[in-house]
Amino acid sequence: MGAKMVQFVKTHFPERQGAAPFHACMAVLLVRNPFDAMESYFNLMMTGTHTATITDEVRKKTAKVFEEYVLREIRVWIAFHNFWMKQDIPILLVRYEDLIRKPDKAMARVLQFVLEIKHMGTFFTERVDRCIKEQAEIERMGSYKPRSGGIGKSLAKYPPELFQKLKSNEQLKQMMTHLGYKDLLEKPVEEWSSLEPLVNYATEYQPTWHNLGANRKVVLVNRGNLARTTNEQTHWMQIKKNLGNEKDEAEANSSGKDEGVGEQEEKLANCEDKVEGEQRVVGENSANDHGEKDSEQVQGSGENKTNDQDEKGGEQGENNTNGSGEGGENEGVTEEVSGKQGNHTGEISSNVQGEGGV
Repeated sequence: MGAKMVQFVKTHFPERQGAAPFHACMAVLLVRNPFDAMESYFNLMMTGTHTATITDEVRKKTAKVFEEYVLREIRVWIAFHNFWMKQDIPILLVRYEDLIRKPDKAMARVLQFVLEIKHMGTFFTERVDRCIKEQAEIERMGSYKPRSGGIGKSLAKYPPELFQKLKSNEQLKQMMTHLGYKDLLEKPVEEWSSLEPLVNYATEYQPTWHNLGANRKVVLVNRGNLARTTNEQTHWMQIKKNLGNEKDEAEANSSGKDEGVGEQEEKLANCEDKVEGEQRVVGENSANDHGEKDSEQVQGSGENKTNDQDEKGGEQGENNTNGSGEGGENEGVTEEVSGKQGNHTGEISSNVQGEGGV
């Protein structure tokens, strides 16, 4: 990583298109269980904010809308994770549920992975602790207080028939098991809060070329097929208009058109085809409060690396000109997921060993 490169780039790709395409040589994949994730996204798109929750009255009026949305959105959730788990680059899997309960442990693992260091010293842990305390103080002052997270709180919003239909989805069960959510499918909701954290609070996956002396591969982000096809679109503005909750034009523009998220496609046309250098990327669960701006860049540092640039951009889903994506029924999730070689649940790779912040 050079001085002119950024350390992290946040992206929701391939759930939707971001701004400029770029190459990523590593990824931190932040995931959340699909039931809480989809409920959170529903609140975001209906209220236009990360801090508000729809009223009981609106909930009642949109019961059918919610059920139809969930059956579409679950395909987005599966396709998004399927895309990232089959990429042949180093990936660190971090669960939202572990992050909110043990933010110091989870963030220590992220730093250890991204900086490629074997041991975490006080130089890093003290700064992680300070950031956590500062964020807590900001929320205490009330300047920004997102909706309460929790684990399984959203299940009360799912009709029993809908919940059982989701649990019977084989592709969903396979992906949830792979991401460490198998217990959620087997335990009653009352016990979800006791979900065991991942070993060392993250799972690291090494690519097939690890330790072979080969040049690094990369993944092209923000270009290629998306995960959300036209069959998975939800027309949020029309839904709110039907409820008599249509907002003024300025506010509607801030929420976005239909999906309400992602950059305008016209910007993509102005992007250069050639993307120089590499950037590390944070792949975030598509349904985790999707209203945040894609591809926020934070100036960082590191050393330049020469990598093979694999120009493939997402090999799944239909090509969608709306810039907001998910990939159909995703047959063969198990085969594609198992294709990533290296460490599975809880095993830390040889080049990122040590305490992992524990």
